[in-house]
Amino acid sequence: MRKVKKKDTKSLILINNLHPSYKLPISHNNVRESVSKVMDGEYCRFSEIIVNFVNDSAIRKINLAYLDHNYYTDIITFPYSDKSKEIEGEIFISLDSVKKNGKFYGSGYKMELKRVIIHGCLHLAGYKDATIKQKELIRNKENYYLG
Repeated sequence: MRKVKKKDTKSLILINNLHPSYKLPISHNNVRESVSKVMDGEYCRFSEIIVNFVNDSAIRKINLAYLDHNYYTDIITFPYSDKSKEIEGEIFISLDSVKKNGKFYGSGYKMELKRVIIHGCLHLAGYKDATIKQKELIRNKENYYLG
C-alpha cells in the first residue's frame, strides 16, 4: 500500500509597500524568508500573513483607531485567527520608525527591519511583550531568528 501524504495547505505571504516615498531595503523574498523561518521555527501553520510597510503618519492613525494609542510605533500586529487554527494576521511596519531605530540602536536600517518583521511574526505565533520577562524572551527569539 502506498503512503499518501497529507496535502499541505497553501501558505500565502502578501507584501504591500504603502510608504509614499521609501523603497524596501530588502527584497520581497527576504521578507517571505523571514516570515517563513519564524513560522516554521515556532511550528506554526499559517494560511495568510499580510505585511504592510507604511509611514509614521499611517501607523499613528492605525494605532489610534484600533488600539486607542495616540503615538508612533514601529510595528502593529493584528492576529485574525485563534491560535488553535492556522494563523492569519496582518502586520503594519512604519519604515520611518524602523529607519530611525536602526540609526539609534546602531543596527542599521536593513537589520532593524528584519528584526521588526520577526517581532511581528512572533506576536502572531503567540508571544507577548508586556512584561520584562516576556520582553526578554521575545528579544532572545528575535536574536535567534536573526542569527
